[in-house]
Amino acid sequence: MMDMGNGFNGNRKGTGSIDIEALKKGLRQLQPTRLPTKIAVLRELREIVDQMHDIGVPYAEIAAYLSTHTKVEFKEGALKSMMSKLRNEEKVRAEGGVADALQGRNSTDTPRHD
Repeated sequence: MMDMGNGFNGNRKGTGSIDIEALKKGLRQLQPTRLPTKIAVLRELREIVDQMHDIGVPYAEIAAYLSTHTKVEFKEGALKSMMSKLRNEEKVRAEGGVADALQGRNSTDTPRHD
């Protein structure tokens, strides 16, 4: 049994050193074979999906369109839930940006006396 503490040393057995940089380069050239997740697709499309729904396009139609054109199955209920989650993420991000800005402003406005 190989001693895990030896790392690559246990696998060398006369084959020479392993070129880690060449392995990294090769791995970076691999192409993804799985489809993107639904949430990843919606993150990119959140704004337009919201716009279309706001003007009266039902979530069922949006889900059907996305399913047809992405090869990823979208269902109306799941689409609504994911859109709500993405809106909440955006809201938290925006609130965090305001809090960070206020915190940064307060720390620079107040002189420090050490």
